[in-house]
Amino acid sequence: MTAILICMESKERMINNFIEKCRKAGLKITPQRVAVYEILLSSKNHPTVEEIYEEVKKRYPFVSLATVYRTVETLEQMGLAKKVCYWGSSARYDANTEKHHHLICVSCGAIKDIYLSKDLDIPPELEGFTTEGYSVNVYGLCPECRKKKAEKAS
Repeated sequence: MTAILICMESKERMINNFIEKCRKAGLKITPQRVAVYEILLSSKNHPTVEEIYEEVKKRYPFVSLATVYRTVETLEQMGLAKKVCYWGSSARYDANTEKHHHLICVSCGAIKDIYLSKDLDIPPELEGFTTEGYSVNVYGLCPECRKKKAEKAS
């Protein structure tokens, strides 16, 4: 119960932070905009914009996909969400902005946050690029896909 309460308090604090950042940036605080952020905060599966849109639409049937796209882009620009990209899939989004990396299932596309204890030594300039950060994606098969593969093999 305490973990849920802390999580709810943390989520509420993050939403209030988002609202304050919107005000400072001169952006309207609309229920749809807040709903997009709430859904992203509540999601553990790194949803696509389309998946976020489907959830927002349940609360606000007249919201447009363009509104959700703009809101997710705004969240990213404000540093409140990160884009998780990998080959062969739509961009997915993550409200966890702590330094972390991702495990990605090559079969079903599931994404899981991971924390590695070792940092990479990325130079400030690399191949003519000024580096700003990095993200590691580790690819493999999730437990469910491994089980399905084992069942097919037997």
